[in-house]
Amino acid sequence: MDDVDREAPASTEPGISYAIARLQQLVLGSVSEVAARHSLTALQFTTLSVLNRHGTPLSSSQLARRSFMTAQSMHEVTHRLEQAGLIERKPHPSHRRKLPASLTAKGRRVLAACESAVADFEARMLRGFNRAERARFLGMIKSAVRNLGGGFGGGAHPAGRHDDSAPPARARRAQSNRAA
Repeated sequence: MDDVDREAPASTEPGISYAIARLQQLVLGSVSEVAARHSLTALQFTTLSVLNRHGTPLSSSQLARRSFMTAQSMHEVTHRLEQAGLIERKPHPSHRRKLPASLTAKGRRVLAACESAVADFEARMLRGFNRAERARFLGMIKSAVRNLGGGFGGGAHPAGRHDDSAPPARARRAQSNRAA
């Protein structure tokens, strides 16, 4: 019996990782398209979303961690968002060199329009799922992310804070290495 005879039969179903990767491509493509309609990139939309969810001004380094970007990339993103009048950065009261960013009224309006379009996309993506299935699907995705150390609770930071959206140290190092 040679090696050809011992090969496992090919599966006709995609693997979980492949299906997730394909879904990620479709989601990112749609989010990029929605953002572009409002003269934003997907990274700029993500940054506005992070600022909105956090509710208080964030420094560039905090935004970078929560948006899965390098500090250098975030500097460019915040500069462009500030030029467009979507965010404002004011010196921190006790650290004059820090310039925490916050949404402007224009930024909130643009973000609301983008989020509405993304919600429409998500509704189309989850068509046929009932409310319980949607909640279960989201719960499973969040559990998988947590299992891989990617956030969504349970991940304590060295300073004792919990941050659901910060990438794990391993991912930040890999991202920094790619940017270098």
